[in-house]
Amino acid sequence: MGQGGMGGGAPMAVLDPNKDGPYTFAEVDDNQWKAPTGDTVPMHAAYPTAGPSSGPYPVVVVAHGFQLPASQYYGYLERLASFGYVAVTADYPTSFAGTNNTEATQNIISALDWVASRPELKGDTANAGATGHSLGGKLAVYAAKIDARFKATIVLDPVDGAPGNPLDPNPDCNPPACIDVSNELPITKPTGFLGETLDSTGGGFGQACAPAEHNFLTFYAKTTAPSLAVTVNGANHMSFLDDVSSCGFTCSVCKMATLPNATVNALSKAYVTAFYERYLRGNAGYDTYLTGAEAKTRYVDPGTITIQSK
Repeated sequence: MGQGGMGGGAPMAVLDPNKDGPYTFAEVDDNQWKAPTGDTVPMHAAYPTAGPSSGPYPVVVVAHGFQLPASQYYGYLERLASFGYVAVTADYPTSFAGTNNTEATQNIISALDWVASRPELKGDTANAGATGHSLGGKLAVYAAKIDARFKATIVLDPVDGAPGNPLDPNPDCNPPACIDVSNELPITKPTGFLGETLDSTGGGFGQACAPAEHNFLTFYAKTTAPSLAVTVNGANHMSFLDDVSSCGFTCSVCKMATLPNATVNALSKAYVTAFYERYLRGNAGYDTYLTGAEAKTRYVDPGTITIQSK
């Protein structure tokens, strides 16, 4: 993978991203934040309280999947905070009647403004990353395209809008209600995609959760370097959540995964952390965990993942 990103806020040690980092952290909620769209967008953040650096810290915004609770991604926030990031979920509203992608993206972006309004978090909103899952992954990539504060983006099984897709049920794919974000690529920022192909065909309710014609590989195909695509073999679309067993009805629409949820969640948290260490802090030592020797030994050789990179 090529060079990219910028430095900021921490020593250049290379620590195992599959374990918590050297920072202690706290968490905070704000259920009253009003985005410029007029929507109320509850925020939940994990932020460093002590560690190798006193800040300011890079910021990572995490966007939830369609009809999935933001709390299913708190594990990502906590791992990132332990590595010296201000990590925040933006609980943007979605609707079975259709989610306006333009407004939803602005709601996600507004998390940067919320962090800026909270100086005690010590977030460097000019050095930010955009992450999301499913619909949130698609919108995170679009946020990275349109807002210069995002310097890199890595997303979890993003799905472009498609008529009838139960996880993004817009009645059509015409902007602003639906944006084909893969067609908005490439962007001149590092990109990463973790995904699966098990749910590329129909699940228990007929529709595929991540149809092949709209899945993460269609995003990767449109990118320029540096970029990577990690296919998690045996994962389903919901495997990237913290705890599928508590997901409820939404998770039942997808196929049954053959790889344990805990395995997928652990490796995806490690990838997100390593990616931002590489591209928000510019630490090339993390290439070993992304595409190099550590990735090969831990994940590729056992057959857990396959990697494409450029």
